[in-house]
Amino acid sequence: MKILTPAKINPLLYILGKRKDGFHELYMHMVPVSLFDKLSFSNNNKKGLIFHVKGATFSEPQEDNLVVRAVRLFEEVAGVTADLDINLEKHIPSCAGLGGGSGNAAGTLRALNNIFRLSSTSPGLLPPETLFELALELGSDVPFFLEPSPCEIRGRGEKLIPLTEYPEFLLVIIKPALSIPTPDAYLNCLPEERTSFPEVKSFADLKSHLNNQFETSLLSQYPLLSELKSLLLQNGAFGALVSGSGSAVFGLFNKKILQIQAFKKLSCLQLGEIFYCETLTTHRYY
Repeated sequence: MKILTPAKINPLLYILGKRKDGFHELYMHMVPVSLFDKLSFSNNNKKGLIFHVKGATFSEPQEDNLVVRAVRLFEEVAGVTADLDINLEKHIPSCAGLGGGSGNAAGTLRALNNIFRLSSTSPGLLPPETLFELALELGSDVPFFLEPSPCEIRGRGEKLIPLTEYPEFLLVIIKPALSIPTPDAYLNCLPEERTSFPEVKSFADLKSHLNNQFETSLLSQYPLLSELKSLLLQNGAFGALVSGSGSAVFGLFNKKILQIQAFKKLSCLQLGEIFYCETLTTHRYY
């Protein structure tokens, strides 16, 4: 089995405060985009889990990788043994605020649920609510990636409401040679207490309400992020924002020609990794 796991961006992200459980209370819009990692799963005749990564080097022990953690959690809850070769081909940069690892974890859960289903007509070994619980245990963003589509997200990531009228748009994403661990992004971030949030149904709404609360700390700590936002706006983007906790910055475009022109011009400036893609209304793993 081979699947693609998408990246995400957050056109709106508000940090409302810290919860008693140590997590932060959030309000955000999360949108999948057509930048993908690839995962393949094949039976290896009872050799246990064999995991390989191409396209990235991780300093963490292999057992700490979200793909491996997802496998171990699924094995424990489902009562199965994953005798599988799993190959991860990375294209989504890490420590970028693009949700690459979370998407890998969710895609792994979905794939395993399909591989171990009881029959060819069964939807999966575990029911959707159990899969959701496993995803949330793995990380706050992981539940979103079980069925990626534009969503309003509240709590720490456990409350998802589909946004069926969300505008579609084009993107140029820049990932500088700078990695920002999520805990560091929270350190000097200023929460904003609010109970009402803007509605986004058009380009005009999006342009008016782009917001990332992490920028209250990140832009002063890392001036390069402000420079990247300015470059995207100077090259035709109708809005630009740091993605999640960073360090990727995305520019939004409503015309393909402007997107491609910006991508080509900015690619010559050696700013880091640069991608062009578009938002997705939905994504199917298989």
